[in-house]
Formats: sequence, C-alpha cells, structure tokens
Amino acid sequence: MFNILYVVSTLGKSGPTSQLYNIISNLDKSTFTPQILTLSPEPEDSRWGDFSELGVTLSSLKMSRLQGLILAKYNIKKCIEKIKPDIVHTQGIRADSVVSSLSLDIPWVATSRNFPSDDYPSKYGSWKGKLMAYKHFSAMKECSNLVACSKTLHRMLDSQGIRSVAIQNGVRCEWTDGPTASLLDNLPRPIFISVGSLIPRKNMKLLIEAFKKLPKENRGSLVILGDGPLKSELVAIACDNIILPGNVDDVSSYLAGADCFLSSSLSEGLPNTVLEALAVGLPVILSDIDSHLEIVCESSIACKVFSLEAGVDSLCSMMKIFIQNHEPYSQMASDVSVNAMHVARNVFSSEAMSSKYQNLYLKIMEG
Repeated sequence: MFNILYVVSTLGKSGPTSQLYNIISNLDKSTFTPQILTLSPEPEDSRWGDFSELGVTLSSLKMSRLQGLILAKYNIKKCIEKIKPDIVHTQGIRADSVVSSLSLDIPWVATSRNFPSDDYPSKYGSWKGKLMAYKHFSAMKECSNLVACSKTLHRMLDSQGIRSVAIQNGVRCEWTDGPTASLLDNLPRPIFISVGSLIPRKNMKLLIEAFKKLPKENRGSLVILGDGPLKSELVAIACDNIILPGNVDDVSSYLAGADCFLSSSLSEGLPNTVLEALAVGLPVILSDIDSHLEIVCESSIACKVFSLEAGVDSLCSMMKIFIQNHEPYSQMASDVSVNAMHVARNVFSSEAMSSKYQNLYLKIMEG
C-alpha cells in the first residue's frame, strides 16, 4: 500500500481541482491511499466535501498569503514528516514552489496544467505575471517527475528546457439531461455556449463579435458562463440573446442543454470545458491553438476549428455552417453527438488518465 500526499493551494471549484478529483476518485484503493493537504482557508465554492465523500483524509494549514510567505516551507515540511507519504504530488504555483525548495528524501511528482508565461501575465498583469511565470518555471525545473497535462504543454515546456511526461487531462463521462427550468429553455436555438474565466487569454470578446455578425433572424443565442475582470466590458458590447449569467453550480447541465460549444482561447493546457462538452455529446468549434488541435485530431466529425489569425470572420463562417446544418433530431446530429461522446469516453476518460498516473507512481516506487 502506497500513501500519496496531494498538496494544493485550495480545493476551490476549478479545472485543476476537477482533474485532481478525477485522479483520486479512480485510484485503486487496494494499492494507493490518498491524502490531501491544502495551504489556505477554503473558499465558498470549495469541493472539500466531494473529496471527503471519497474517504480521503483531508487537512489544511489555513495560511493566509502573507503567512504562507513566512511559514509555508516549515509547515509543509512538518506535515510531510508527520504523514510520512511514499510520494508527494503537487499542482499549482504555490504548492510547486514550496515543495521545490524542500530537501525531500521521498519522490515528488508535480502536474503542470498551464504554460506560465502565457497564463500569468494575462491573469495577473504583465509585471506580476512575468515574475510568477519565472518562479513557476524555476520550480518545475527542480522536479524530476513533472507531468504535463497535454502533449502540447509537454512540447512547450521542453522548449524551455523543462523535462516532463505527458498525461492528458481526463473527463468524467456521466450523462445529464440538461438544466431544468433554466434560462436556456426560453432562448432561441441554436444555443452556442462557452465556459471560462473572463480574462484576456480566454478571448471571449471574439465570440461576441462573431455572434453579432451572424444574420439576426436565425443566429440563435450565445451563453457565456464564468466571471472575471472583463465581465463589465463584455456585458457592455453584448446584444440581444447574448447571456452572461456568471458562475453557475452545474456547468455540465448547461452544456447538455446547449447545441454547440465554442472556445476562442489564445492558450490552454488541455481545456476541461472542451472535454466536458464532448462528454455530453456537444459538437465543438475551437480556435486553432495547438492544445485544441490535440483534441481535434481525435475527431474531425465532432470538432471543428477556426483561424485565430483570420479572427471574427473565420469563427463567424464556422458558426454559419453549423447553423445551416443544425437539425437537432436528424441522423447527422445524432452521429455527431455519438462521435463526441466516443472521443470523450475512449480517448480522454478520467479512468484512463488516473490509470496512467497510477502507473507512474508504481514506476517511481519500483525505482
């Protein structure tokens, strides 16, 4: 029996937390005992209860950001000495950075879920973001068991002289019938949907501009789930039948109630929301970044791409083609939906992803 200690900042609802849940929920409990250590107080949307229901032992240092700067290294080392795990597995800049500074005599695994120099300046501003990216790259260089969450990210890290192995993100394939009595019920069809933080890297403005260029009489609706610093700007340029409800509790049910998923992101690791859309049978239209193409290469039926260089016109053209062919109960629509779910369940399943992590743990323990 091997004891795996997962160290993360918090268990707040997010893509990385979902991926951690997917790893742990599929562990072979006869071989691995998972424990989780969080660094900060849990946010309101914490998934602490979800992990507790799995029987995972959880503990938290409950440190503020300031306390973390002073005490994190000492407190984490003390917890590791008490728990005596066989492997420490981290994700996120805070956990990665602190553990990289410890002189551990046990194996350390870290999962990279973003490319820091693309992500942090967009999210935190140029100056702070560049410092954070430098810090995170430095931490990852210290990890001899670094995992990239996509083949694309693996190649990008390699370009920085950072060695990693690729284990693609996975998705839980549980069918949902769509939201009940939701705002989607009264929206014109087809319903285009996108999910993500409203930050520059997600490029949501392009979705709105493309939607507004479609003919008004049959363009349907656009729903953008998520929140962030650009929300007021996006609301200001929205037109009729563009809905920005903010964060919602059950994203998968909204996805299942829509007709087509859109992503115009400028950079991604391997996007959870795209995989979740495929898992409920949605066709997807994606920007032509490498991480999206990594998904598209598995299915040219359910996955289409548009050119970021051509911008609004390219996306608008792909949306027009979808609208022209949109017949919800046709054989074509059924085939596309089945193909989307097939890709999610056979290529990007959470079970397959977790199995690869378990094989990595065993390989490390065998030396």
